[in-house]
Amino acid sequence: MKIKTGLRVCIDAEALERIWQWTELAKGEFSCLAMADDGLLVHGVQLFDQTCTQASTELDQDALAKFLCRHREPENVRAWIHSHGNLSVFWSAQDDACIDGLANESFLISIVVNKRHDIRCRVDFFQPVRLTLDEVPLEVRMPATDLKAECESAFLKHVTEVQPMVVRQQSMMPEPGGMRRVRNWPDFDDDDMAMWGGR
Repeated sequence: MKIKTGLRVCIDAEALERIWQWTELAKGEFSCLAMADDGLLVHGVQLFDQTCTQASTELDQDALAKFLCRHREPENVRAWIHSHGNLSVFWSAQDDACIDGLANESFLISIVVNKRHDIRCRVDFFQPVRLTLDEVPLEVRMPATDLKAECESAFLKHVTEVQPMVVRQQSMMPEPGGMRRVRNWPDFDDDDMAMWGGR
């Protein structure tokens, strides 16, 4: 059942691009972890040593433990992303088990993708009660950069815009008796063409 909550997850554009690149490279599945702040923004995706098949992915637990021990904010590693390769996006029993294994004191965002660029997102809350919200909308957050002034300056420096000259097409056609006069092309009709052997 899909629960309408108004809840939305955002993902950093660079993070999503990395995910798509890895999805294309993988023959089957792969998985990665990412940071997620309290505003449900996913960023800073990280690949780990893992063993993958066409239908499974298993993170190296030693590599994961070392990463979390060295991370300056391990409590904010709250997003798990994986690919189903050419399969559809859904939550398998193995996915549910992995999510349970990544349970923490707040929440976990899970995202599954495939090579068709389908996406499914869910949020599991672990405190104060266990709650899963599935099919949560995922929005891409572009970098918050104000480029208007810079772009305007570069445009004015490098681009010269001129008004196009509109020229009415004319034809110099000989008149009967050897005279020539300028005739506007739209006035040059089928009778004129027949007179000069055009038809």
